[in-house]
Amino acid sequence: MTRTGFRLRLAVGLVAFTATTGLAGCGSDKEDAAAERESPSAKAATSTSAPASPTPTPTPQAADGTNLRACKDGTCEVKVTRPVRIQTDVRKLKVSAIKVTSLKGEEISFEVVLPSSGEFDLNCDGDPRCQTMIVGPAFGSPGKANITAHPGAQVLANGITIQVVTAAKGAAILRMKPRKP
Repeated sequence: MTRTGFRLRLAVGLVAFTATTGLAGCGSDKEDAAAERESPSAKAATSTSAPASPTPTPTPQAADGTNLRACKDGTCEVKVTRPVRIQTDVRKLKVSAIKVTSLKGEEISFEVVLPSSGEFDLNCDGDPRCQTMIVGPAFGSPGKANITAHPGAQVLANGITIQVVTAAKGAAILRMKPRKP
């Protein structure tokens, strides 16, 4: 055989192979759909769904709502949304008031107004970012402790414990109770 004959047979073989494989791809749409339903890879591709969105956490409610008078005896849980003054029993708690001065993001700033005697005991636990500063007393006015705290902070000031339960979006929940001696 000549070289041309070999090329011709190879070309005829390729045409026959191409025609056969091309026809194998020709079928009805019903057959293709049935084949896709039976194919495991088709099942995997069609069964993927969007991930479930997380369930939003409910906003906690303060036991005493916004009733600041509930704190007079030192036992309360109140929600604050603006600067306020919370009166306390100075004889029992050795603190005359708690003044919320600022609410920004997850941060609350407040003053603990100390008795005119000037004695104080102050500590902040549970919040590595907690900042405290004692100011006064001076010229007969009571001193105060300035505190900036975040959720989880537990401030011990004389006879009261102030816990920052939550602080977010311009609101905070404070839980107060008399400090154990």
